[in-house]
Amino acid sequence: MPEAVTPKRRFALTILKTADLAVVTLMLCLSLALTAAGAEPASWLAALRVRVELGNVLFVAAYILIWHIVLSAYGLYLSYRMAAAAREWRDLSFAVLTGVGILIPLAAIFHFEYVTPAFLSCFTVLALLGLGIERRLIRAAARSLRIHGHNLRNVVIVGDGEGAMSLAADLTKRHDFGYHVLSVLDVRTIIGSNGDDPCSAVVSRVADLIERNPVDEVFLTVSLGNGHELVEAIIALCEEQGTMVRVVARIADLSWGRTVVDEVGGKPVLTVFSGPPEAVGLVVKRLIDIVGSILGLIVCAPLFAVVAVAIRLDSPGPIFFIQERVGYNRRRFRTYKFRTMIDGAQELQPSLEHLNEARGPIFKIRDDPRITRVGKWLRRLSIDELPQLINVLKGDMSLVGPRPLPIRDVERIDVRWHKRRFSVKPGMTGMWQASGRALDFDEWVKADMAYIDQWSLALDLKILLRTLPAVVSGAGAH
Repeated sequence: MPEAVTPKRRFALTILKTADLAVVTLMLCLSLALTAAGAEPASWLAALRVRVELGNVLFVAAYILIWHIVLSAYGLYLSYRMAAAAREWRDLSFAVLTGVGILIPLAAIFHFEYVTPAFLSCFTVLALLGLGIERRLIRAAARSLRIHGHNLRNVVIVGDGEGAMSLAADLTKRHDFGYHVLSVLDVRTIIGSNGDDPCSAVVSRVADLIERNPVDEVFLTVSLGNGHELVEAIIALCEEQGTMVRVVARIADLSWGRTVVDEVGGKPVLTVFSGPPEAVGLVVKRLIDIVGSILGLIVCAPLFAVVAVAIRLDSPGPIFFIQERVGYNRRRFRTYKFRTMIDGAQELQPSLEHLNEARGPIFKIRDDPRITRVGKWLRRLSIDELPQLINVLKGDMSLVGPRPLPIRDVERIDVRWHKRRFSVKPGMTGMWQASGRALDFDEWVKADMAYIDQWSLALDLKILLRTLPAVVSGAGAH
């Protein structure tokens, strides 16, 4: 449904569109000047004459018009009033790449010979930065006006009492959103006094408010599965009136997860997910894992040789201990560690369960009789974990993340929220290892949850830098 445009909104859009096109034109000329500056004098003089040649003037005019269409197509003139800045930057990035892509065939049509790879690269960067900064400044000015009571949008909230009042309080507290709550309609109260045709009664009240007041938006706060007929009726009414509708789907407490609204066949799909968002940061994290694991394996190769000899001399059995563990989305994979226990230690574990000192599903004995002499030192310095660099390189693990649990431990987890640790890749080190403190299982999992909810590349770096001192001191050992 198209957004209703008030005179104030139309004026604001005119300013935004004019500023956008002015920035694009400026960056186009600046890119041309910068990339032509390094050329021969004749080429530089030719570049200065671009503005007076009819063909080039037509080229720039056509291109600026196309930019307006591209920016509109990517929704950059819709309301970002409640949207995060990252969303506008994302939309802007796609629009800039599209606009620059269109430039290539357009330049060929108009015989605009100044479009070179250097020019395209320069223009892409300048256009993105220029438009981004310009829009941030305009958004900041708009927020300032809203905070001081200007450019407010009148809204009506329709909901079931508590949900509607809670939303009204949230909108009122956020002065930067610029919403003025005209009325809050409690559906349950209206339905209670109009038993014959409750849906029509609510729609009639909303229609009356829209008719008597300048209503910019209607918020519907509903519980999933309830009031479907009512929601459809109010949306149809607002569509007739040209009033924007925002539906707040109330399905659960979503404070632990993230939500994204997609579209399938014209139907909105609310996606709730845990873990870091799929973004550029995760791609960078994977690149860091690949580079870090390769460098780690190269640097540690001499140490691996020494440890391998020590293990073979200390006790009979294989050098590596290979165990199946549970990783991302509960997928099983084989982890690699230096063997620190006697051969066949896994088969002895059931007979030692009564000695388990750890709370929760994990198994831990302070003085485990199965640990070898060399194994004790390997564990103290966490050297036994280094072969997991192979798992990191393969993509089963990351350098930083919740520690992977054995199948035996996973099968004993009886608290549902503990299983959210499987929403990210397991890591060689994590929040609790870097803290250098001995934690019980609940605290351990809470640290993992904090990592998942607060994840960033900076946090990964912080954990990696804190892990080394913890390992050297022995505080981060098993």
